[in-house]
Amino acid sequence: MKKMFLFIIIFIAYHDIIAQINNDLIINQMERISESNNDENDYSEIIEDYWNLTDNPIDINSDDIYQLIDLKLINIFQLENIKKYRKDYGDILFIEELYEIEGLDTISIEIIKPLICFQRESSSNIKLKDVLRYGKNKILLEIDQSLNKKEGYRDIEDSVFYKNPNSAYLGSPQRIYFRYNYTFRDKIEAGFVLEKDPGEYLFRHNINDSIRGLLGDRCYTSFDFFSFHAVAKDIKFIKTLAIGDYKLSMGQGLTMSSGIALTTNGGSLLRRNKKISASKSANEAHYFRGIASTLKFKDLELTIFFSSKKSDANIVSYDSINGDILEISSLQQSGLHRTYNELSDRKSIQQQLYGLNLSYKTSNFQIGYTLHKTDLSAKLNQKDNIYKLFYFNGSSLINQGVDFYYILEKVLLYGEIAMSDNKGLAGLIGVTILPTGYIEFNVLYRNYTKDYQCFYSNAYASGSEPRNEEGFYFGNIISIAPNCKLITNFDFHRSQWIKSSAYSPSDGYEFNTQLNYQANKNTLFFIEYRNKGKDKNTSNTEIYQKYLVKEKTNMIRFHATYSLSNDITLKNRVEYHFNKYEDGRHNSYLIYQDIIYAPKEKRYNLSFRYAIFDTEKGSIYTYENDVLHAFAVGGLTGKGVRTYLVGKVKLWEQLQLSSKIGFTFYDNKNEIGSGLETIYNNFRGDCKLQLIWSF
Repeated sequence: MKKMFLFIIIFIAYHDIIAQINNDLIINQMERISESNNDENDYSEIIEDYWNLTDNPIDINSDDIYQLIDLKLINIFQLENIKKYRKDYGDILFIEELYEIEGLDTISIEIIKPLICFQRESSSNIKLKDVLRYGKNKILLEIDQSLNKKEGYRDIEDSVFYKNPNSAYLGSPQRIYFRYNYTFRDKIEAGFVLEKDPGEYLFRHNINDSIRGLLGDRCYTSFDFFSFHAVAKDIKFIKTLAIGDYKLSMGQGLTMSSGIALTTNGGSLLRRNKKISASKSANEAHYFRGIASTLKFKDLELTIFFSSKKSDANIVSYDSINGDILEISSLQQSGLHRTYNELSDRKSIQQQLYGLNLSYKTSNFQIGYTLHKTDLSAKLNQKDNIYKLFYFNGSSLINQGVDFYYILEKVLLYGEIAMSDNKGLAGLIGVTILPTGYIEFNVLYRNYTKDYQCFYSNAYASGSEPRNEEGFYFGNIISIAPNCKLITNFDFHRSQWIKSSAYSPSDGYEFNTQLNYQANKNTLFFIEYRNKGKDKNTSNTEIYQKYLVKEKTNMIRFHATYSLSNDITLKNRVEYHFNKYEDGRHNSYLIYQDIIYAPKEKRYNLSFRYAIFDTEKGSIYTYENDVLHAFAVGGLTGKGVRTYLVGKVKLWEQLQLSSKIGFTFYDNKNEIGSGLETIYNNFRGDCKLQLIWSF
């Protein structure tokens, strides 16, 4: 499920209570997926998409309204009803007309209202002087760091550091993120990103001379990461043109998808993503660098793309004569370059990609074909463990696939089948049925063989990638009343080959049910129950051959959001976990109180949280308010208290300052973290400062 998401942050403190209400349901999904994968992902581009729409609303009478589906604001049937209404009655001219469209309920209309417009100025009238004069610029600077001194930043003598260059971080503890972005309506976008992660150095001369000598040409100057992008849309027959860093998403994500995929709990898993989009995040792995374009000829679209970039890799062997890298064991995804070893792997190989996508689309049908080839400058050898027996090994990989969707009144059918050049296959097919306006049923079947290989695939799966898995997904959404919904989904999956966590064929399941009750525009309650089970290797080390045990987790969550006044919103949550592991039952709980103070007529707002938690084993994942264009899903372990304060103020109309300070106090720890991240204390502190200048 790693990329299967998922969810969206629409607005954070500036918007009305309706946006806050619907945020809670989406945030709930984010917490669920983060808990399943125990990983951190960069969702900043998802948030940015929403803010771009507030500045550049979609013309509801244009073909761009499919973006509302990509961001899961409306479903495919609501989109079709909008198109049918336009066909029958002409262009929509007023917001009141939306209430006459079948399937568009009040809540959906209130969500999309700030993001749409009517009969915006035609792109044919765009002139160069307008681009120069009316474009919007945004500069964002963000600095954050831990308030504790970690093991990796301790003082160390040069001689000791030279003997053991991985015993400390090379740089300072601050994370620095700088971004400039220019937009002209939704037609032109350009900008760049600079980032330094905690532990990475900013100025080369600050590194120990001996370490600099060991690293040689691997030493970089200034920021560790630099990204740039330029995207133009609707230039005659050119639908999209991207130069610089970009992302690709085709079909249902089996053959090609480098961005984050979104879904809704219990809803359809159909994807209708933008084929090409700018890469604006600081993610140092999941992007392409080069050129890509989509050409449109009536109902046909041809997308061609080329990328060539340096990638991080674990080096195994060199050519003894010229020093070229011959073999690597893996491609690194973290983007961290804090120590000698991490810097040694930095941009060590060349990764090249080129290919195309050809699609035919009518109003209710689309079929597409994708073909691409990936070339590495060194041989990838991943046979270091038996579960990796069918992983890709080599320096060149070809992938191809066919995807489709078809809409027939109240039925949606969609799917994709993909193949790698070793004849490994992967496929999925799904159906969504809307028998009435208040019931939606979803079924998806997937079958990914153990030898399917693809570098850029993030289709729906229970694991981190679509491989070695067969499963069924069932989901439904039932509107019990206009303000009450019951959402249920069940997923069963099995693997015919071994995995890193299961050294024999295994299976698992996840059941989730949630009841949402929105009493009024200012009040939301939901209660959720989740039950998961999966086979895992025994932790018993005193046996010759590992056997599987069933690990079961259960969670009950109650959440309430309500408004005390026009300025104050409260959020309460109580959740309880009762999990069965091999060594017995372990219980955990989380209770928190959020207070959001956002006066309508003021230029500032505040968000405060006080949470208590106790986790006997594992972690509890919970969303935290953050500075603008950012968010956090924190994993709480042990026993203690978590509290934070977020403040935002508009210094004047174009300049905004945001900050966050948080502390986690532990009752049962005097040492936090491990390795170079170790903190010798019973609390962890963090702070963040952000400045945004729009002009």
